[in-house]
Amino acid sequence: MKDRYFQLRAEWKHLEKNIPYGIKLQNLEAIWFCSRKNAKRILKKLECEGLLSFKPGRGRGKISQIQYSSTFQNEVEEFMKECAKKGELDKIAEVLRLPIPSQWVVNSSSEIRKLLGLKRDELESKDILYTFRARDITTLDPLRVSVSMETHLIEYLGDTLVRYNSEKDCFDPHIAHHFHADEEKRVWTFYLRKSVYFHQGGFVTSRDVAYTINRMQNSPHSYSWLARNITKIVCPNPQKVEIHLKHPNPFFLRYLSAIHFCILPADIEFNEYKWIGTGPFRLKERTKNKLVLEANDTYFRVCPLIDEIHFHRVTTDAVKTVYLSSDAEVKEVIPTEHKIKDAGLRLLSFNLKRKNVIQHPSFRQAIYHLFDVKKMARELEWEVLEARSFEIENAGPHHKDASKIPSLLAESGYKGESFNLFHFENYHAVLEARWLEKEARNYGISFTLCPVSFTEFTETEIELDLDLLIMGLSLSFDKHLAFSYAFRNKSLLFNRLFDSDIEQYMEAGLNAFEMAEKKKQRARLMEEMEQYLQKQHALIFLYHPVVTRALDPIIENVESHSFGHFDFTKLWVRS
Repeated sequence: MKDRYFQLRAEWKHLEKNIPYGIKLQNLEAIWFCSRKNAKRILKKLECEGLLSFKPGRGRGKISQIQYSSTFQNEVEEFMKECAKKGELDKIAEVLRLPIPSQWVVNSSSEIRKLLGLKRDELESKDILYTFRARDITTLDPLRVSVSMETHLIEYLGDTLVRYNSEKDCFDPHIAHHFHADEEKRVWTFYLRKSVYFHQGGFVTSRDVAYTINRMQNSPHSYSWLARNITKIVCPNPQKVEIHLKHPNPFFLRYLSAIHFCILPADIEFNEYKWIGTGPFRLKERTKNKLVLEANDTYFRVCPLIDEIHFHRVTTDAVKTVYLSSDAEVKEVIPTEHKIKDAGLRLLSFNLKRKNVIQHPSFRQAIYHLFDVKKMARELEWEVLEARSFEIENAGPHHKDASKIPSLLAESGYKGESFNLFHFENYHAVLEARWLEKEARNYGISFTLCPVSFTEFTETEIELDLDLLIMGLSLSFDKHLAFSYAFRNKSLLFNRLFDSDIEQYMEAGLNAFEMAEKKKQRARLMEEMEQYLQKQHALIFLYHPVVTRALDPIIENVESHSFGHFDFTKLWVRS
């Protein structure tokens, strides 16, 4: 009942005590998602508990009124302190999802922080990682996922036939214990381990592999291209599967190692809220606001060292306040900092399908000189590595010359019209877009900032109103697969913005890239495509972010995983 009460006060900004607030019962129905009859019952119960007094409107045009016996701030702060003492993180998270001032959270932030991180539950003999996240999970469907955090989660829930070994640049058997190809590399044979079990029981068979591939081939979503070369799947016995290709493809094992090819059970319809795979963690609980992963104790490889991971959804302001607020009295815990440099790439791209001055190369070149990464990093106090390509190993400074901007704008015929600058709505992306908009104003360039959610980002018609886009790519350890993935996957918005000439060039380049046998050949082709895109100013490589994450010092064995996240399977608590 307390959650209904807090929701009422937060949504309607009923902050003060002893002040009559006018209400309409139909509005309560909308807030509480209930009938008018139930809304009246809830009000009556809240009144009986002494939380409010309700005076119904009598007669035509008379509005009902509510008064409260305490200020909302005081009630929120007392409630969070009490929950922190009891270790009730679920109830705290409910409050932190409400639209309340962040200042109300500060006084309890140190106590809330003590509940987060990797903790030992002595009662259940479990090591549990508790963490907040500031947005909804978009999807955990391997055929729909396009966001790094969700892709990272799927890596813990599912397994592929083979895995990429970044140290040796080769492919190791995984669900398959052995594999080989014929001389033409058109028929690939995989022999499955007998010890790989799905989360609900039952071991993996060739039928499950065939089902997973067929599901991808028949999907209207963004990853069907991964299976477009497969013509036939033969299952001679439960532990053997043959995959026949239309054309030889040296890139084929890279495709199979992508998490979108994680093996799913053939006899159970896929449900991302009841995820069934073979991975080191199983999905224990998933609601709109909470996700719990539980260690899979029947995992065929090394089991995770922690037992559970709890993700709680709260507001962005709450995340920043809890994790970043300082408290001079909290001295017993000094967090350790872990830097992740290979966390991806930020880029700016142009919609070359829109008929406006952006079509002119000089305008795009002006934006290139305008976006001075060094200046932005200095002013925003960020640590970044300037990007010259997808590869972080090629990071280095660009030569930016702001004095060229006025003449380039004049050459392009720019007349001061405004352009829509799309960006994600998360904290850093907003700061980045605001910085660029401010810089542009200095040269008479007008941008309208258009923040979009992760869900809107994948919608097919979003580019109709888009002129410029700032976005990030989180890359897997297999950089060559990541490069192909970035330009093949049409759910990644930036590669839907090229004109037909660039699309044709990239298609031919990617085909040659994927057919190249040698790593050096692919690296050369990759560099040629990157240089072409930069010469056309079709996109601008901005920077590789350096991510610093603070962790409780009792957490051991912190390793970077793919897509710039920690490897949860190897974390453990020092006692």
